[in-house]
Amino acid sequence: MTLLEKTYSELSSVGLVPSAAAFSADYLDKNKNWFAYQKHLGRDFSVDAAIHCLRRTRAQQLAPKLTQAQQHALAAVEFALLANLSEQHYVADVC
Repeated sequence: MTLLEKTYSELSSVGLVPSAAAFSADYLDKNKNWFAYQKHLGRDFSVDAAIHCLRRTRAQQLAPKLTQAQQHALAAVEFALLANLSEQHYVADVC
Protein backbone atom coordinates (compact mmCIF):
# COMPACT_ATOMS: atom_id res chain seq x y z
CA MET A 1 0.00 0.00 0.00
CA THR A 2 1.40 3.39 -0.99
CA LEU A 3 1.61 6.41 1.29
CA LEU A 4 -1.09 8.00 -0.87
CA GLU A 5 -3.47 5.12 -0.15
CA LYS A 6 -2.56 5.06 3.54
CA THR A 7 -3.18 8.79 3.82
CA TYR A 8 -6.60 8.53 2.21
CA SER A 9 -7.49 5.55 4.38
CA GLU A 10 -6.38 7.32 7.57
CA LEU A 11 -8.35 10.48 6.82
CA SER A 12 -11.39 8.59 5.60
CA SER A 13 -11.50 6.28 8.62
CA VAL A 14 -11.99 9.22 10.99
CA GLY A 15 -14.52 11.03 8.82
CA LEU A 16 -12.31 13.85 7.57
CA VAL A 17 -12.81 13.03 3.91
CA PRO A 18 -16.04 11.52 2.55
CA SER A 19 -14.72 10.08 -0.72
CA ALA A 20 -11.67 9.58 -2.90
CA ALA A 21 -12.94 12.32 -5.20
CA ALA A 22 -13.17 14.77 -2.30
CA PHE A 23 -9.68 13.73 -1.16
CA SER A 24 -8.30 14.47 -4.63
CA ALA A 25 -9.98 17.86 -4.86
CA ASP A 26 -9.83 19.09 -1.26
CA TYR A 27 -6.55 17.70 0.06
CA LEU A 28 -4.46 17.33 -3.10
CA ASP A 29 -5.77 20.22 -5.20
CA LYS A 30 -6.15 17.82 -8.13
CA ASN A 31 -8.88 16.59 -10.44
CA LYS A 32 -11.48 14.51 -8.58
CA ASN A 33 -10.29 11.35 -10.37
CA TRP A 34 -6.59 11.86 -9.64
CA PHE A 35 -6.41 9.57 -6.60
CA ALA A 36 -8.23 6.73 -8.37
CA TYR A 37 -5.94 6.99 -11.38
CA GLN A 38 -2.76 7.02 -9.27
CA LYS A 39 -4.03 4.04 -7.28
CA HIS A 40 -4.84 2.16 -10.49
CA LEU A 41 -1.29 2.74 -11.78
CA GLY A 42 0.28 1.91 -8.40
CA ARG A 43 1.78 5.38 -8.07
CA ASP A 44 2.38 7.38 -4.94
CA PHE A 45 2.24 11.10 -4.15
CA SER A 46 3.76 13.57 -6.56
CA VAL A 47 5.78 16.27 -4.82
CA ASP A 48 3.17 18.96 -5.38
CA ALA A 49 0.30 16.69 -4.25
CA ALA A 50 2.20 15.81 -1.07
CA ILE A 51 2.85 19.49 -0.37
CA HIS A 52 -0.81 20.40 -0.93
CA CYS A 53 -1.88 17.54 1.33
CA LEU A 54 0.55 18.63 4.03
CA ARG A 55 -0.71 22.21 3.89
CA ARG A 56 -4.34 21.11 4.01
CA THR A 57 -3.61 18.73 6.88
CA ARG A 58 -1.94 21.50 8.86
CA ALA A 59 -4.88 23.84 8.21
CA GLN A 60 -7.34 21.15 9.30
CA GLN A 61 -5.50 20.75 12.60
CA LEU A 62 -6.56 24.29 13.50
CA ALA A 63 -10.25 23.58 12.97
CA PRO A 64 -12.48 23.62 16.05
CA LYS A 65 -14.47 20.60 17.14
CA LEU A 66 -12.08 17.89 15.98
CA THR A 67 -12.34 14.60 17.78
CA GLN A 68 -9.28 13.11 19.40
CA ALA A 69 -9.17 10.45 16.67
CA GLN A 70 -9.25 13.14 13.97
CA GLN A 71 -6.47 15.11 15.67
CA HIS A 72 -4.38 11.95 15.93
CA ALA A 73 -5.00 11.06 12.27
CA LEU A 74 -4.03 14.54 11.09
CA ALA A 75 -0.84 14.48 13.17
CA ALA A 76 0.07 11.02 11.86
CA VAL A 77 -0.53 12.09 8.25
CA GLU A 78 1.54 15.25 8.75
CA PHE A 79 4.43 13.23 10.20
CA ALA A 80 4.31 10.66 7.38
CA LEU A 81 4.17 13.32 4.67
CA LEU A 82 7.09 15.24 6.16
CA ALA A 83 9.14 12.06 6.41
CA ASN A 84 8.33 11.13 2.81
CA LEU A 85 9.15 14.59 1.48
CA SER A 86 12.40 14.64 3.41
CA GLU A 87 13.58 11.13 2.53
CA GLN A 88 12.38 10.88 -1.06
CA HIS A 89 12.61 14.47 -2.29
CA TYR A 90 15.00 16.21 0.15
CA VAL A 91 12.36 18.77 1.15
CA ALA A 92 13.14 19.90 4.70
CA ASP A 93 9.86 21.63 5.53
CA VAL A 94 6.84 23.25 3.95
CA CYS A 95 5.42 26.60 4.98
